[in-house]
Amino acid sequence: MLRPGKEDKPASTTYSKFARIFAMLMTLIYVGLGIFIMFAADSLQIDLPDAMKYMLGGILILYGVVRFVRVYNSNRPNKNRYED
Repeated sequence: MLRPGKEDKPASTTYSKFARIFAMLMTLIYVGLGIFIMFAADSLQIDLPDAMKYMLGGILILYGVVRFVRVYNSNRPNKNRYED
């Protein structure tokens, strides 16, 4: 039964599905790149000071986690526990 004042969301389009998958993939890439910079940069002869590697890696990991939370919350159905 439909409630008055509630609008049904349109069905997911191909574009929105692609955008959702792409956003989740990018979160994994950011976290993976952060871990790579922190721990594997020495094996590729990347000349960065250790403090810079850990700062850049930490920022990328943090950004990936924040982005994941935002994507997850935007795709989750909005359930308000105070609403009937």
